[in-house]
Amino acid sequence: MKVLVTGGAGFIGSNLVTYLCDQGHQVSVIDNLSFGFKDLIDKRAKFYKGSISDNGLLEKILPHMDVVFHLASIATISLSMTKPYIYFDNNFMEGIALLEAMKKTGVKKIVYSSSASSYGNLQKDFFTEEDSPQPTNPYGASKSCFEPALSAYHHSFGIDAIALRYFNVYGPADDQADTPRAVPIWIKAALKGEPLILYWQGKQRRDYVFVEDIARANLLAAEKGKGFRVYNVGCGNGIWMTDIIEELEKLFGRKLSIKDAGERAGDSPHVVADISRIKKELGWEPKVGLKDGLQRTINYYKDRIHKI
Repeated sequence: MKVLVTGGAGFIGSNLVTYLCDQGHQVSVIDNLSFGFKDLIDKRAKFYKGSISDNGLLEKILPHMDVVFHLASIATISLSMTKPYIYFDNNFMEGIALLEAMKKTGVKKIVYSSSASSYGNLQKDFFTEEDSPQPTNPYGASKSCFEPALSAYHHSFGIDAIALRYFNVYGPADDQADTPRAVPIWIKAALKGEPLILYWQGKQRRDYVFVEDIARANLLAAEKGKGFRVYNVGCGNGIWMTDIIEELEKLFGRKLSIKDAGERAGDSPHVVADISRIKKELGWEPKVGLKDGLQRTINYYKDRIHKI
């Protein structure tokens, strides 16, 4: 397939680009590098520096593409609490510009990287795709409001649109300086001998999924997804944040220093996926376990820190 990956210089995007290249696909990347890094992009992919709001650039790149993987977004929850406007402008309005360019150039499929932040603080053991989005922060709202737009463009203009609601993704190449994600922050702190910052005393239950599994879900969505469809992408099992610290201590072979940072605005206490739909319809399920995923992530940052 000929594919375009928006946001392909970011954490998930760069991993997806490498996976798609490994599978033999012809990959192009567009990224303005505001949060991503050019050196993360696989050299086999063709890179365009720019924004998805640049209609001229999109109309140059998009013709003859089989599918667009749309990952370009601003993804820091804490920043969305102070500058919500830029999240709706970037994560929603620029997405509309992309859909318009796809419509104009005849590209008929998009796989969208959505977020479990759409669900908010639902009081449930597992979140299903049938649950009504109730985002509790502007980031989650800016991601979820693009899904109805995808539905509209499918029904009105025939664009197949698959939305993947990611839960807690972790793995190599999460190099954004202000990343909110605990795993890379903790691993880098442990490698430097610094304390691990822990919010809510670790009393949060999360669903962690390795980035390589996310990449597989994207490709399956492109190959098998039809119409407008939403899928949860997680492991389907909840894990307490303190359990992740215990696993890291086993892998590092020592006790890690912890700093209690209290509460953090915008966080949800329990977020765990029901992944029965994606298993049944796309044949996807996670393959990388937490221990293996954490070890592979540690190895990446160990090499990265030594190079720096």
